[in-house]
Amino acid sequence: MLKDEVYFATAEELAPELRAGRLSPVELTRGFLDRIVRLNSRFNAFEKPTPELALEQARRAASELKSNRVRGPLHGIPYAAKDLFDTKGVPTAWGTTFLRDRVPGENATVVQRLEDSGAVLLGKTAMVEFAGCLGYRFPTASASGPGRNPWDSERWTGGSSSGSGAAVAAGLCTFALGTETWGSILCPSAFCGLTGIRPTYGLVSRAGGMVGAYTFDKVGPLARSTGDCRLVLGAIAGPDPRDPSCASERVHLERGSGRPLRSLRAALVPLDWSKVGEPEVKAAFDAAVAELRGMGLKMEIAELPAVPASEVSGLLIGVEALAAFEPFLNDGRVKLLTDDIAPHQRSIAEPITGADTIKAMRIRDAVQTAMRDWLQRYDIIVTPNFMSVAPPVNMDLNETLPYGDPVGGFAAACGLPGLALPAGFGKSGMPAGFQLVGSPFDEATLFDLGEAYQARTKHHRAHPALA
Repeated sequence: MLKDEVYFATAEELAPELRAGRLSPVELTRGFLDRIVRLNSRFNAFEKPTPELALEQARRAASELKSNRVRGPLHGIPYAAKDLFDTKGVPTAWGTTFLRDRVPGENATVVQRLEDSGAVLLGKTAMVEFAGCLGYRFPTASASGPGRNPWDSERWTGGSSSGSGAAVAAGLCTFALGTETWGSILCPSAFCGLTGIRPTYGLVSRAGGMVGAYTFDKVGPLARSTGDCRLVLGAIAGPDPRDPSCASERVHLERGSGRPLRSLRAALVPLDWSKVGEPEVKAAFDAAVAELRGMGLKMEIAELPAVPASEVSGLLIGVEALAAFEPFLNDGRVKLLTDDIAPHQRSIAEPITGADTIKAMRIRDAVQTAMRDWLQRYDIIVTPNFMSVAPPVNMDLNETLPYGDPVGGFAAACGLPGLALPAGFGKSGMPAGFQLVGSPFDEATLFDLGEAYQARTKHHRAHPALA
């Protein structure tokens, strides 16, 4: 019987054990599947476990590793995928009840690339309906029920990759795929004490994934460490003829391939804690900033460009989502969603004209130009992820999270990469975190800095004690 600590180990720690034969992919997979059976209902982490597929892939990995045919560092590593990625022969419901009979005929590109790397798919993680792109007010907006936080099951995991956050935090998989239109990787990472990477728009193929807002959607992992995020992103990134928006160039993600720490210029973007926010989270963020300074990172307080990034991102995501989910709005199935705000999105958007949308697109171009110029002065943005810990699952999110996300607005409009890092704990012993945001396609610098931070701190090693 495996020790509990195995289920909270990183992929980097498990890989040598698997290659050396000290740990079997089949034994490891069975252990995770047993935990899913025992714990999943407490956290609503998985929409659809895939035990038969997982054991088939694990047996294949075991045979290949025994024959010294190593596919890479993820060979034999069990993971989970958000339930908006197509999986051949496995239902993919996009967080809804009425699509549970939708069975794709082929894998999404990212799922196929992980299969090719030898990773083992444990199942599909629960998510907010339609990834929240038609709006939602309550954490209950999911066919699987609210994502319950393993640190406190009466609190939310964060959306829309709610199940991915719960699954990794509860030790039900080693890493999980999530997606982000605006905040859906960084949010559950912050609330669950995880490390997550939102890659540059276009770095990872979205082929075979649900479209929420086509010019905003990104794919990335939630994991236990920066090192694991680097490994997973390395496996799934790269050009894809199935996704015309995918970048053609290959990005170097190897350790040490980022800009040297001593040469980095960091912008410290503070938030206004005087009106909202929790002092315990601020203390955790301030401690993280002090640690970064102690590492030698040069930081200066900076203001973001004075352009309406959040407003433009919000408007365009809204109209793109109306286009993406038009069939469900037309046939009335949107009324079957759990949260009652989605059916009203057309009425809410009715005052927005075609001219308004074109103006917003032009303003987005201006936002991107302003940020491009601003990033000539800075290599990294350091800012809080959230100003409070995970909210209760039974309360309106407009009340429990009553503050904006200015850096997130720019990141969404400009497709910027962001790394979520745990920073300790806030109120009621719940995880707190911060984020590093970089220039497009400069994930290597984020990873190098994140790994240096996690080498000095142990926040990412903490995990909930689950009976």
